[in-house]
Amino acid sequence: MRQLSSKKFERLRMTKNRVAKEYFKVAELSEYSSISQRTLRDHLKDPVNPIPFYRVGRAGRIIRIKKSEFDLWMDSQREEQGEGIDEIIEDLLKGGN
Repeated sequence: MRQLSSKKFERLRMTKNRVAKEYFKVAELSEYSSISQRTLRDHLKDPVNPIPFYRVGRAGRIIRIKKSEFDLWMDSQREEQGEGIDEIIEDLLKGGN
């Protein structure tokens, strides 16, 4: 069996690290999105608008989230600036909590 030189090995390692991930583990998605793992898991179980995910493996215990589907889900969560702000400010000015 032929051994890789240290330079070739380093180039191979760098190439592997640059390959864009298509599917994330929850921990990787947390790092990608800056959203805690707990919050992501809550959104996976959301009955109204869950993050789309895949269960793989024999017992279905392995969860993977496709990056492009997560990005679309995030886009659907966007709120327009000022939406409901007037009501919140008015309530605060009246002394509401």
